[in-house]
Amino acid sequence: MTAELAAGGAARPADAPATGTVDVGVTGAGDRAGALAVLRALVARDIAERRRLVPPLALDLAFGIVNLAVFLLISRVLSVPADGALGGSASYFDFVAVGITFMLVVQAATSQVTARVGQEQRDGTLEMLVTQPVPGWLLALGLAGYPFLLALLRAGVYLALLGLAFGLHVDRADWLGVVLILLAAAAAMLALGVGLMAFTVVFGRGDMVARLLLVGLAFVSGTYFPVAALSALPPWVTAALPSRIAVDGLRHALAGQRWAGELLALLGGTALLVPLSLWLFDLSLRLARRRGTLNRN
Repeated sequence: MTAELAAGGAARPADAPATGTVDVGVTGAGDRAGALAVLRALVARDIAERRRLVPPLALDLAFGIVNLAVFLLISRVLSVPADGALGGSASYFDFVAVGITFMLVVQAATSQVTARVGQEQRDGTLEMLVTQPVPGWLLALGLAGYPFLLALLRAGVYLALLGLAFGLHVDRADWLGVVLILLAAAAAMLALGVGLMAFTVVFGRGDMVARLLLVGLAFVSGTYFPVAALSALPPWVTAALPSRIAVDGLRHALAGQRWAGELLALLGGTALLVPLSLWLFDLSLRLARRRGTLNRN
């Protein structure tokens, strides 16, 4: 599929690639309208390619609902100490449901983005995209855009289902805090995803690293049980992890507690880590171009 855009009145060259590319004309690095046109083109391309994947996405949603139902049954027979270990959550199910919902965003930041850039390399479209007049940082945002938008949509659907059908306690929820924390957390996870994309471009096999990282973050971020339950790992060791901060912030917002501290921490981490990860991705493209490894079998 070819997504053709003319930013600033630029036309597509006659000899531009005809398939698998995003043809843009960006008049300058600071051209905000041109940058938005590039992002729209890349995300629209991914959405168009995945229209035939509606059944698999429906099955993925069904699997997630079954997974939550299993934890709902577990929560009904599990004895949880009433000492505030669940961080303000009304029940163990409330505690784990929020963690699982946020893991969708972490999954998008790890497995999905690495799989996406790996597929681009195998198809040869990454090399075509790199030849376009698009800076590396903008290309990184465009490639990661669809997985993150889909993850946020799925997280919203899960929260709605949890509140309507699974008995998630949302009567005291601060929905503004939920939305802001979720958006800030997605931005913070974007830095992780772009960093893994850079690793994949240079070394390959980023999908294996992403899977291991996803499992590790699920445990040390307090997804299934309080971090304090990890007796061998002091809680302060993971206190600065954006994933743990995000999960804590979501739980606090849904319980009607204070969440501003977590939001500020996530915004600060995003401001620091996202530019660094975008620079790493741009560097990885330059290294791969020199080595001739933009394409991989």
